[in-house]
Amino acid sequence: MADDIFNDPIISYKNFKMGSEIDVSGTFIFNGMKELEQMDSFNYEGEVFSFLYHIAVGIERLQKVLVVMLEEINAINMLVFEESLITHSHQELHDRIKRKCCITFHSRENGFLQVLNEFYKKCRYDRFNISGQYGAEKRIIINYIRNNLECVDNEIDVFSGGIINTTKIKEFLGRVIGSISRKYYSEISNQSRAQNIYTYELRHESKAAKIFLPEFRKNSLQEQNMNEKIAFKEFIVFLVNTQEENSFLRFLKEIEPLELDVALANQFLEDLCKGTVSQELMDTVEFLYEEHSYSKDRIQMIDLIGNSRVMFEFSAINKCYDMLHSLIYGDYDCYKFAVEFPNEITYLEDDEANEILIVIPEVCKDFIKQHEMGIDTTNKFMNTIREIYDEFKNLYSLGDT
Repeated sequence: MADDIFNDPIISYKNFKMGSEIDVSGTFIFNGMKELEQMDSFNYEGEVFSFLYHIAVGIERLQKVLVVMLEEINAINMLVFEESLITHSHQELHDRIKRKCCITFHSRENGFLQVLNEFYKKCRYDRFNISGQYGAEKRIIINYIRNNLECVDNEIDVFSGGIINTTKIKEFLGRVIGSISRKYYSEISNQSRAQNIYTYELRHESKAAKIFLPEFRKNSLQEQNMNEKIAFKEFIVFLVNTQEENSFLRFLKEIEPLELDVALANQFLEDLCKGTVSQELMDTVEFLYEEHSYSKDRIQMIDLIGNSRVMFEFSAINKCYDMLHSLIYGDYDCYKFAVEFPNEITYLEDDEANEILIVIPEVCKDFIKQHEMGIDTTNKFMNTIREIYDEFKNLYSLGDT
């Protein structure tokens, strides 16, 4: 069977191409849920359109993967089958699926399929028709929400007049979209295993894996958004309060901060938690850059933050080397070195470097103790440090300057 996966074009099609399609599908659904999270109300066509478009495309492609897994495909009907997939009718695809397997949707899920069906077939290009309706996508999603949730009209945005996208609405839509997505994916997994192929496998930490794999309460994809926000907020709390030190945190603390308005911090964080950056924050930063005539050097330095490919510990390695070098060549007072160097080691994260320098704190502590007692152990101290210096220098191929 393993050879068939590569040699049989139909099996290969189901295994590899459909596996990629699940990744595409999950990515669209994930992005659609992000669009939902960022919406404050259902008043703006662009936001509602983007939400529905991402979800509609994601679920349609997931449906088509399941159709591929369920229906008979061979060399004779292959072209006809491919042409049959050229459709954007979510209901038609769902009906094909139901003819081949037992998959049950409740009324809210069937109703949401109808929303996607109407949106994709009628609303996508309605504004390009002179006689088309204005804001059709808003109408269908608001009607769906009203038909399934009570009291939504009590939550109206005073500025836009639109229905506020409350936590209750996000949770409701998250459950419906999550349940639909997971039922399809579960059946794809069942069919894959029955056919001894691996279509269901997902890339680790991919957007698709975040949609299809975690166990969410009542299948709500909104829980994914909530989990991400909680994790992000916990990280903010950690950064602000941690007493730990490393080379990256030192780099961060050494940057002179902009004079932002601390009163707006929580407002800016609210947007960041939704995955957006406040326009007010961007305008303020731009103004401060111009006012202080910041050069590209600051931009390049700031750009290093959040770049996991940057090895911040190299600065700590070089600092340790410079201190060792200065001591060996008489440019650093022994007592001052013994006081300051052990603290510098705390910024090193390289295991090999720490293994070489591990004895230095104790050596420095002993030297300070002897010095304060009036005992001169400089020669012994320098001989020990010189051996460590040579080994450290050779590890990183650092040359004397």
